Amino acid sequence: MIEEETVNSVSSDELLARFILYKSHLRQDGTVKPDAFIPHPWPDLSVTRHLQLLEADLWMIGWTIARQTAKILHGRADFRAAIVQQHKLEVVAAPVPNNPNHANIANWPHDKPAQKAIAQELAASVGHALKSPSDMG
Repeated sequence: MIEEETVNSVSSDELLARFILYKSHLRQDGTVKPDAFIPHPWPDLSVTRHLQLLEADLWMIGWTIARQTAKILHGRADFRAAIVQQHKLEVVAAPVPNNPNHANIANWPHDKPAQKAIAQELAASVGHALKSPSDMG
């Protein structure tokens, strides 16, 4: 059993997953576009921590999110919390039903150009998205 304190605090070396639910957030070559990391219209960006999850568990969470939002899971962008924290953003544990590893990236700047600059660095840190196993065709 993991300690509650470990679950609530997000370390800089932790891996985070951003599920890609819009095909327009991926380039033809599979690299992630910055738009996948723009929180607008919400103040925070939703992510899932890899914390004690198997690969299949992560994909199951992604498929559940896609189903709940009536979207298609195209892929997953994995990145370290450190890149987020370098920009004075905070990764806050925010468990939800069916996803105890849910977290929010908070403290985004209010202006769109500043958000875009951060999103570009996040996308660059990811490179290629992992393709959803249900989207292999």
